[in-house]
Parts: sequence; C-alpha cells; structure tokens
Amino acid sequence: MPKRFVFAVRSPLGYRITLDRDRWKLITGYKHPALAGKHELLRKCLTAPDVVRESENDSQVHIHYRRSNSNWLCVVVAPTKSTEDRFVVTAYLTRKIKEGREIWTK
Repeated sequence: MPKRFVFAVRSPLGYRITLDRDRWKLITGYKHPALAGKHELLRKCLTAPDVVRESENDSQVHIHYRRSNSNWLCVVVAPTKSTEDRFVVTAYLTRKIKEGREIWTK
C-alpha cells in the first residue's frame, strides 16, 4: 500500500523531503507531543531553514534548524533507500544547535 504523506517539499539544497502520516503520528504521539498540530512549522523549517548541518555520525543525514521563539525547531532528514529523496526521521524543539559541519545558512 502506498504511503500517505503529510507533505512533500523541496529543500534549499535541492532534494525532495517527505513526511508520511505514520512517521508524523509517531513523532507527535510518542516522541515529541509538543509538535502536535505544528506540521506547517516543520514544512517552513525544511523549505526555509536558518541553518542546515550534517550529522556528526552520518554525513548523509542532514539536520535543519529554524528559530522558533526562544528555541530551535530541529528536523532530521535521511536519504531514502530507493531514490535521491529524503524523509523526515524525527523533529523536536531544542535550546541549542548540535555540532556538525554547516552545509547551508540563510
């Protein structure tokens, strides 16, 4: 059965990023319920981030950051196995940006 998407967007780095409904339910229902109802904020973080960094553990994993009040919204994306697209792994609010090589800034 095909996946149902909350959204599919193009990042400033040129690749397509998807967020499927099952992943969104996992993020907002169990991992980070503070993000419930904030999928448009995630979309904006992916299309117009303040900073994008590579993960220190895996250079293929990119972490998008966007300022949200006194915190940062962090959206972690990884490549899909079958295409050059990427998908949202997780998202959360944080007080500081993680270490890693900066690959994009506004």
